[in-house]
Amino acid sequence: MKESDWLNKAKRIHKDCADNQKMGNGSKKISMSEAHTLNDLQHAIGSHHGIHRITYNEARTSLDEMFNMVKSGRKTPPLTKG
Repeated sequence: MKESDWLNKAKRIHKDCADNQKMGNGSKKISMSEAHTLNDLQHAIGSHHGIHRITYNEARTSLDEMFNMVKSGRKTPPLTKG
């Protein structure tokens, strides 16, 4: 997966999490579709946690950590530049 594709996908799900937090749904479980997307993002950077439904708060925290790893270059070897 290209780094730019990973970032675009991650930004979309991060926005969904932030929007749900603003609506007071932070403790609500993410959808299975969102769980699959989060799992795909994790696998793309070599971080394997399995597919399970977590809350929007937990998903946003996880995405924040993954963003930091990708932007700092710690998890980019599995991603191609571009």
